[in-house]
Amino acid sequence: VAQPATLVRRTAWEAVGGVDEALAMAMDYDLWWKLFKRFGAPAYVPEYLAVNREHRGTKTATKRSLHYREAMSVVRKHHGVLPV
Repeated sequence: VAQPATLVRRTAWEAVGGVDEALAMAMDYDLWWKLFKRFGAPAYVPEYLAVNREHRGTKTATKRSLHYREAMSVVRKHHGVLPV
């Protein structure tokens, strides 16, 4: 999910408690899981709403192993297991 292009209704955000501020790397991923479990699949809009710029200085790029570990814990939290 390209985070800059997401729109979330305030009522939905509040219903799931927003982002988990205890997470450092995968708070958006955790949010997508909570929204999906509560409201179902997100709607897809086939137009460009935003772009995602990748560069070497991002947290995802500089802390890749921490990002993967946290994302895997989010999957376990919401899915029960980590599918391989």
